[in-house]
Amino acid sequence: MATLPLAQTKEQIALWDSLQPVSRVAATDTYKRTMSASSDLFADNYAVYTLAARRPLQEAGNQLVNAGLEKLLYTWFRNPITREEVERVGEFFEKQSSVKKFPWKAWQAVLENDGFLPVDVYSLPGGQTFLIKDGKYTPIATVEGVGAIASHLEAHFENQYTAIIHATKARLFQEAVGINKAEFGLRSDFTANDHVARMLALSVGGNFVYTSDDQAVYLFPDLFEDVGTVGHEFPMAYQREGETLERAQEKAYRNFINANDRSALLPDIISTIHSGLPLILRLAQEYNGKTVIPRMDSGDVPAQTIIWKRMALEAGLETTIVVEDGYTPEKGRATKELYAENGFDPAEITVGTGGYFEDGTTRDAISLSYKRGATEHEGTLEPSLKFSDTPGKESIPGQVRVYERGNQLIVAQAYEDIDGTPLMQKAVDNGRINYFETIQTQQDRANRTWGRYNSVTYSLETERIIAERNAEREAIVARLEGGR
Repeated sequence: MATLPLAQTKEQIALWDSLQPVSRVAATDTYKRTMSASSDLFADNYAVYTLAARRPLQEAGNQLVNAGLEKLLYTWFRNPITREEVERVGEFFEKQSSVKKFPWKAWQAVLENDGFLPVDVYSLPGGQTFLIKDGKYTPIATVEGVGAIASHLEAHFENQYTAIIHATKARLFQEAVGINKAEFGLRSDFTANDHVARMLALSVGGNFVYTSDDQAVYLFPDLFEDVGTVGHEFPMAYQREGETLERAQEKAYRNFINANDRSALLPDIISTIHSGLPLILRLAQEYNGKTVIPRMDSGDVPAQTIIWKRMALEAGLETTIVVEDGYTPEKGRATKELYAENGFDPAEITVGTGGYFEDGTTRDAISLSYKRGATEHEGTLEPSLKFSDTPGKESIPGQVRVYERGNQLIVAQAYEDIDGTPLMQKAVDNGRINYFETIQTQQDRANRTWGRYNSVTYSLETERIIAERNAEREAIVARLEGGR
């Protein structure tokens, strides 16, 4: 069996263990357990669920980048579930919970499958760009197997919204500022371990390498490189009675430079223009065998880059700059464009960002949904469609697959013969992980597919199923309205 590329070391395995629910058997919504324990048809028949984003991320036009398959798969499908866990959870809900129901037969199917969930997962691979456009959207994944178990997984699969949005935002950053960028957002994430997963998504979507997250670098040194600068707390530690702010700042920075070959120093301790930049320039000249540059993160940062560059040129110094302060792709692009308009090389600027990736990162931002698309009845897989009085919330029926034909994405039924390249991969085979791509392979795919597609088309068979279901619904509504 192939090994999992991001679960090679003891520490990497510990990361995925820490992100696994305490009890996978209990980790679902109550209504899922209630429905599955109330209907053998719902719980035990073969079913297909479809994961799809129904709304584009506002800033990204109509494109999204798939990512996060490692967190999706490694935390639920890497290890078997034990009989002890099933029995303990089942007995609790039958005897102690308010809703005294538990779908024993479905979980017995798990135990009979050696503790692995009896489902297959077909998914767009990491780095694959997909579209939501003109009222149509592209399925991201399907989960196919025992109905209760496929239903049970909804909350877990819908949590993939974080990786998809992070990867897409990283791609926007890559398009705006290029390779000279760094991620400084550890403090904005839920936990330190969640941030490592975020870094993997940023790597897939936008080729992020530099980060201040030491744990990400420690766990995945082949993917990430640590980059550290001076924080405000460093010169603050040198403030004391009888010591001027200027003297404290200079003493702190001299000590830091003496201890490091590369120093990115904050100029805004007193005044960026009148104090910080002149001091950094003087130190850069004095320590000419070391790299001494400014890290600008307050005030009019784009204008400060121009002032610093002119100061450095006048002093005969070659220089680079690190900028931060709420940077978005738009602000990064504007800063580099201003720098270029003044005759300077924008590659000299490294753009740091962090909180941007969490801003607006919610499931509703892309309306990520997980809907039952088909259920087996007497040996035949019957497609189903979720209706809604809210436009855009309808589901895609059937057992769907996604194909590429030129710059077009095609959504079709699994049994159709489609003229196109299939994009979905079988990521889980009968509960066992079957997805072994490296992050580099996923990066290459993101680089290759971003901006590639201009339309989403439903196959004739898929359109037929939708039309039939809608016609039936409309006829019922017309009959009911006519009877009033």
